[in-house]
Amino acid sequence: MRKWVLGMCVAVLPATVAADPVALHDGFGYSDAVLRAELTTLRAMSGASGPRRHLGAAGYHRVRGELAASNRAARQCLDETRDAPPALQGLAFLCESTLAGNALIEGDIAGWARLMLRVREDYQRTIVPMLRAGDEVPDVTRPVFASFTTWPRSALPAAERAQDVAVPIQFSNELPSVTLTLHGTREGRPVAHEAAFIVDTGAPRSHISRALAESLGLAVTEGFVVSRIVEGDIQQAGLVAPIDIEVGGQRVRDVSFNSEAARELNLIGLDVLRALGRITLSRETLTLLGARTPAACTRRTVFTSSLWGPFQQVRFPIRGRENNLMLVDTGFHGAFQMRGAPRSSVPAAAIQRRNVITTRGAEDIEYAPASTPLQVTDTLSDIAVDIAFQPPDLFPSSWRIGYGVTGGYTVALDLPAALGCLVPQPAEPSLLARPPTA
Repeated sequence: MRKWVLGMCVAVLPATVAADPVALHDGFGYSDAVLRAELTTLRAMSGASGPRRHLGAAGYHRVRGELAASNRAARQCLDETRDAPPALQGLAFLCESTLAGNALIEGDIAGWARLMLRVREDYQRTIVPMLRAGDEVPDVTRPVFASFTTWPRSALPAAERAQDVAVPIQFSNELPSVTLTLHGTREGRPVAHEAAFIVDTGAPRSHISRALAESLGLAVTEGFVVSRIVEGDIQQAGLVAPIDIEVGGQRVRDVSFNSEAARELNLIGLDVLRALGRITLSRETLTLLGARTPAACTRRTVFTSSLWGPFQQVRFPIRGRENNLMLVDTGFHGAFQMRGAPRSSVPAAAIQRRNVITTRGAEDIEYAPASTPLQVTDTLSDIAVDIAFQPPDLFPSSWRIGYGVTGGYTVALDLPAALGCLVPQPAEPSLLARPPTA
């Protein structure tokens, strides 16, 4: 990583992949606290005096998924720093950046783009003079925000349903996929097209391949967001013209998919899953829960995110020897995994190799199977975990739950309410315990 001193901030540009997003390291500790869901830091900041308290509240509510409350606090922060002296201009930049990121997470693409144009102006005025030649924050400098200032809101919430809707899971290279119906046009005439889409709870936004977009007559506007940074190569996703989609007969209107030119993959991410409301994911079924169905769980999730919104993850707080925030990533085919362990932590004879499949491709990893006490439900129990020796992502010890966990649990998510958990599946009755039939 390269670090640049910005007076008030230190910007970080990762050198490898987007799993470690572009971030600002500011003197308040705010950006890092939002990025890593440090609620204690943000709560303490919200108790400070002056406009800083509003900044802390904005971040606190962003992490908890309470975007309306985060927006109110960010606007209060901007009101109190409107004519701020130079010492507070960095605070205003952080508040406006938070407001912009909230808009993108909510699907308000036009609102995000207009706010980011103002963020870029502040960046040029207050931050660029402190940078070395050639340094930049790509999330602010690279997108063509002006191309998206009139874009319609994306992924409108599906209509409430009374009953559960069960959508069969298919398998796409060991990852869960469902059949979507996409309602596009070709030569001015309506056309419906069915395609398989991976269900990826680790993706902040849904993605469609260029080939499928073209077959549906959907234009791609380039320069939407930075999608990856690989060995210094800054890659961007385009934004596909809005289209209505159906899954299990439930329609989500005006979905604007991300699309990367070299990524031939179709997936639904957190934006569409949020629009579908309460869901559960098992080995065989994606269930869209009806209004009459009791909540599967009432545990809060937290969200890790970059200030400007392109990077966002949902995480389950899990208790163990240490408290962990586990990334919920069904775009990964394993079950429980922890990355970042040193090889010296286990005997050499215990190290094994395996091929890990994700929506970013396959990866050959070294790992050691282990058992560790974790409280993933109401009780503490020993859980089988792959301790991987690959570099960590967001935390020194980076935990994630993949689709493989559905061998013993159902993944329950209510993204609009920021609730989620793992629900243990009932044990299969033993064949030996059954009484003989006549």
